[in-house]
Amino acid sequence: MTNLEKFIAVNNCETIEELIRLIKLFANKDGEIKGRRKLFNAEKMAKYAKIYFDDKTGMCTPNIITREFGLRQQAMYLKYYK
Repeated sequence: MTNLEKFIAVNNCETIEELIRLIKLFANKDGEIKGRRKLFNAEKMAKYAKIYFDDKTGMCTPNIITREFGLRQQAMYLKYYK
């Protein structure tokens, strides 16, 4: 999957479950997802995305999700506008 295809797939997510599936899908063979400057554990990031989405206190920051491929932006969109 090209980077453009990844951006498009993320942008087309309509649920947090779809976004979590993509986070896991984007992982390399070692289970890591590329961030801007380092690699992150994709499984942990998927869990953090769910925690962020379910948080009603406002204490959980979206910074726990990488900006790569628009993942953080889509998580925020799903949380606040869907």
